Order: sequence, then C-alpha cells, then structure tokens
Amino acid sequence: MVKVVLLILTYQCVLFCGCGKCDSLRFYTESAVMETDSGMIRFTFFEKDAPEHVGNFKNLVGRGYYDGKPFHRVITDFVIQAGRDQSSSYSSLEPEIGRIHFKGALAAARMGDEINPARRSDGYEFYISLKPLPELDGKYTVFGRVAEGFDTVKRISGVGTDGTDRPFKDILINRTYLEKYFDAEKYGYFTRISESR
Repeated sequence: MVKVVLLILTYQCVLFCGCGKCDSLRFYTESAVMETDSGMIRFTFFEKDAPEHVGNFKNLVGRGYYDGKPFHRVITDFVIQAGRDQSSSYSSLEPEIGRIHFKGALAAARMGDEINPARRSDGYEFYISLKPLPELDGKYTVFGRVAEGFDTVKRISGVGTDGTDRPFKDILINRTYLEKYFDAEKYGYFTRISESR
C-alpha cells in the first residue's frame, strides 16, 4: 500500500513539474511595501542591474527609515518623490545607470550635473515615474518598479501643490516592510513566451 501511495505521489510530482508550474517558483521575489496616506505601493527590484541601489533601498525599508516621511515633491504627469527630511545627512551611491524610465519606474534622485557630474545617486531620495520619461534615460539610476498600487501613485500625483512642487497637504509613508511576493506579471510574460515557442 505504501509503495502504491509513493508511486502515485511521484507520478503527480512528475506531471506537476512537467507542465512548467515548478518554474513559477522562480517568480517569487522580495518586494518592498509602502503603506501611505493614499494607499499601498509595492515595489519589485532589478537586482542584477542595480545591486547597490537595491541593497541600499531594502536596508532603509527594513530598518523603517521611510516610516513617517512625506512625499515632498509632486510634479503632475512627471514624478512623485520622497525620502529626505532634515534628519538625513547626505550620502550618495555610485551610479548604476542602464534601465529606462517607463511608467511606474522606481529611481534614485540626485543632485544636478553642475554640482554632481559623476551622477552619483542620493542615498535616500527616490522617485516614481508617472509615465515614460525618455529625457531622463541615461542620467538617473532606475532600480525597481511599481508592481502593485499604481492607483495610489496616481492619487498622490493629483494632490495640489504650492507652485514649488511641494504638496499643500503632507502625504505620509506610514509604514514600510519587506515581503515575499509572487510576480504574476513576470510569470505571465514567461508563460506567454514559453507557449509561443
């Protein structure tokens, strides 16, 4: 009886792995979640393209650095930006420029070329692209993307500003944490490519 059960389980395992579902395990990744006054945003990362930026951002999220920080810069139809306040001393990262600015790109802010010709990234500040921004490609480090919660990003981008890109009302990042996440979008892309072969 035990042999029969083991044989059935082995057969089911072979069927499961043969259909490609085991491949789906590759699409579990560590994500960062931000709970804001306007809703939740989840980020996934480009570990291979920008390992220093990803590691730095995950470290900041993991230790709660962004908790209580506001989105201090909002430019309609361009970007929303957060990450710095008076408690942050300046730090910078070597640029890891390569990815383009697509809708929902997560990138590192930096000081302008006139005082930062090496294009080093700010160690704390980040921004999210509200649309493709080819004019920023090759100039800033893109290190992740919005995997969930772009509706939250849009809500934040719709807040009124004072004419200097500063929102009239603070929109806070209330809580941040790292969490395992099944990236369904990447998995869907993988399965479509596999089926077309």
